[in-house]
Amino acid sequence: MNKNVDPSKKTASYQAHKQDFVWQILAPILVALILVISASVAVAISPAASASLWADISTIWIIIPLLVFAFIFLVILSAVIYGMTKLLDITPIYTQKLTALIYLAKEKIEHAADTSAKPIFFFEELSASIKSIFIKNKGA
Repeated sequence: MNKNVDPSKKTASYQAHKQDFVWQILAPILVALILVISASVAVAISPAASASLWADISTIWIIIPLLVFAFIFLVILSAVIYGMTKLLDITPIYTQKLTALIYLAKEKIEHAADTSAKPIFFFEELSASIKSIFIKNKGA
């Protein structure tokens, strides 16, 4: 049988990817596997293996992933703390500018509201004055 080889598998980039896969992914996994197996065999054939020793070994194997996650969490927490200190160094300048802008807007809005209400108050005062004149004349 004559199999047709996919043309994409003949390219140099695919060959480089295949080589990188072997050396960057497969080789480290195999080395770690060999180390774990050899450590397990070394512990198993060591003399005077008591229940306490196996409990200690199990505890170590359980704690190792937790330590890795704790280290990752520590790095993230440190980055957040560092970022917050940098942010707090910058923010007082901009918060002062923002506060001044808000007070300016408040004054402009109050002035506009007062100006728009002045005609209403004028007519209400005029109406009250006219009513008070007629009420005084009726009583006299």
